[in-house]
Amino acid sequence: MTPARRIHSSTTIASRRAFTLIELIVVVVVLGIAAAAIVPKFTGTARQEADNSVDQVAELLRLFAYRQSLSSQQVALWRDGNDGRIHLLVMDIDPEEPDAPAAWRPDRFASPVSLPLGVELVEIQNNDQRVDPVEWTIASIPGGERPKIAIRIVGFGVDSTVALPQGSPSVVRVDADKPAPFAREPIDLSRAGRDYEPW
Repeated sequence: MTPARRIHSSTTIASRRAFTLIELIVVVVVLGIAAAAIVPKFTGTARQEADNSVDQVAELLRLFAYRQSLSSQQVALWRDGNDGRIHLLVMDIDPEEPDAPAAWRPDRFASPVSLPLGVELVEIQNNDQRVDPVEWTIASIPGGERPKIAIRIVGFGVDSTVALPQGSPSVVRVDADKPAPFAREPIDLSRAGRDYEPW
């Protein structure tokens, strides 16, 4: 093989290994179309997970209200500062040590709520007082009124507040992008001086 033919064959091989500008444009367009198809699905899934976590927190608040109204045991909501999970606790005696004093134990019938990554509790209120969102405990008072609780959850396009009014077993969810639902507030007619009003 002559040197000229050797140089020609090596340049032909080198030119076949390189991408042309048209091939690069085609690859970029294909990647753009794939990203346009995948990103909305990922965003929709993330929003659905955030929405589900709001519903789970609302269900935990419902269980808190239910346990407080129907049980003589003291109940509490507790957020673990280590893993961020929210637990429903009951003041209970350990069945293995019946002589030991009662202590806070996880409710066996309520699973703790874990928030997905990117979803945060940004504001917690206990009787209109702000609570540290990282680790907190809100407990019922034996023989007293149940606390008024509001928890705001933000992430992946969700900005929702779940609230448990005092004296009401129903949890109200308010989404920032939707009108607030109508919620009835309980009224103590004796305190309001309306106990003798005709109905």
